[in-house]
Amino acid sequence: MMVQGLIPDRYTFPSLFKSCRNSSEGKQIHCHSTKLGFASDTYAQNTLMNMYSNCGCLVSARKVFDKMEDKTVVSWATMIGVHAQWDQPNEAVRLFDRMMKSENVKPNEVTLVNVLTACARARDLAMVKRIHEYIDEHGFGRHVVLNTVLMDVYCKCGCVQLARDLFDKAQEKNLFSWNIMINGHVEDSNYEEALLLFREMQTKGIKGDKVTMASLLLACTHLGALELGKWLHAYIKKQRIDVDVALGTALVDMYAKCGSIETAIQVFHEMPEKDVMTWTALIQGLAMCGQAENALQYFDEMHIKGVKPDAITFVGVLAACSHAGFVDEGISHFNSMSDTYGIQPTIEHYGGLVDILGRAGRIAEAEELIKSMPMAPDQFVLGGLLGACRIHGNLEAAERAAKQLLEIDPYHSGTYVLLSNIYKSSKKWEEAKRTRELMAERGMRKPPGCSQIEVHGVVHEFVKGDSSHRQSSEINEMLEDMISKLKNAGYVPDKSEVLFDMAEEEKETELSLHSEKLAIAFGLLSTSVGAPIRVVKNLRICSDCHSATKLISKLYNREIIVRDRNRFHHFKDGTCSCRGFW
Repeated sequence: MMVQGLIPDRYTFPSLFKSCRNSSEGKQIHCHSTKLGFASDTYAQNTLMNMYSNCGCLVSARKVFDKMEDKTVVSWATMIGVHAQWDQPNEAVRLFDRMMKSENVKPNEVTLVNVLTACARARDLAMVKRIHEYIDEHGFGRHVVLNTVLMDVYCKCGCVQLARDLFDKAQEKNLFSWNIMINGHVEDSNYEEALLLFREMQTKGIKGDKVTMASLLLACTHLGALELGKWLHAYIKKQRIDVDVALGTALVDMYAKCGSIETAIQVFHEMPEKDVMTWTALIQGLAMCGQAENALQYFDEMHIKGVKPDAITFVGVLAACSHAGFVDEGISHFNSMSDTYGIQPTIEHYGGLVDILGRAGRIAEAEELIKSMPMAPDQFVLGGLLGACRIHGNLEAAERAAKQLLEIDPYHSGTYVLLSNIYKSSKKWEEAKRTRELMAERGMRKPPGCSQIEVHGVVHEFVKGDSSHRQSSEINEMLEDMISKLKNAGYVPDKSEVLFDMAEEEKETELSLHSEKLAIAFGLLSTSVGAPIRVVKNLRICSDCHSATKLISKLYNREIIVRDRNRFHHFKDGTCSCRGFW
């Protein structure tokens, strides 16, 4: 065009700026535009800012903006978007504030979308509410995109109910809106509401996509709702939803964390493409399910395939070593993080190694490791050490760990409970009593145990001593049958973890009403003979329930899978997959 003597006009350079592949090309075209008198053309300058941003030259983009004599609302929207894109949300918000207050420029829909995106990253809830008011006052309320972005921002700022209010009032909803709300409820740990919203979505004839499915599978993962997860998998196949890496990883994670590890492996091998997160999901799942050797084999295969592990992968690898008692392997993998892969261990990795050493009875080494850490120990690290002291009856180390834990959080009930149990195991009755009294003085109680079991696609929840279930009388009858058969088989209740002083008979009753026993009783009542029973618990399974469940699996000829806070326990024929490491 130039060779033929044709002169570019104001529409030529914006097209050229949009076509630039790198900053070098962009700067050359920028020079041409300046020489030919378009340095002050607003349209050209707006696309120039975008070009510099897309080429990674944020400073150059801002220089163009600052030199502009005639900034339109598009100019402001563009620059606000640039700062939001380059993870400078606070600057984007400041720019919007200046636009409104100092320059008196009225924002358009694009400006509002861009600043709301920045607010989400900055977690600036006050500004979000100001913008929400502006949207309502100036007639933007029916703008579908704006409303959808506003919902998304409220969810990301932790105000899911405000987002839901907007969603419920919206006259027009698109799939993006439904996905935001479903994911918002999942992120807010309101998994049941997310699933109810999906059912409502179905009644309206709206089909989910891979984003919807990934969120719902995460809900199933947290609930331990395997049957529902299987139904979602079937829905994905029926609707021919594209199973990309993210959705495939969500499926692997759901099956693994719901205890169906064989299906997780099958889905993993069916995936045509896998990334580090996919491998990590399987490795962590295998570790949780007590298949440490298998987990480490997949880690080796991952290396052979040329997939570089990340920090999260090593959390799973160390967990596998911990659950299986592989001390030397654990130390070797910990050292390889920095030596081989250039990954600096975080506090989670140090906590994993402390757990490995502690469970193996190497308490002194675990304490030395904590002292040598480049960061201060947290509750996870010290809690792992305290738990190991309970297993091995190391009272002195337990007192040191508990002292540090209580300095971090003097109101953490778990520390008092563990310490009291260690004192009782060591027959230090006065110290145990004093620990319980201190706990009571500070108004603390052990968090209530809560167990969930899915039967015919419905998740049932039980807490200790629960009598609210509509089948409560039948559950209690089954519970009595369980206890009777257990005692006939030689079961003796382990009362060491009953926290409060009470008669021996009351302690037995207290133990029999633990939430997982109620859930198992309901499972025996409500599932067909021979079907596995799957329970998800919010706390660590106690030693009495662990011993009782091993016997129940043998007496009733059932496979019982319990996922507690730490890992899976597969009970079958009177044994557990954890082999005493939990």
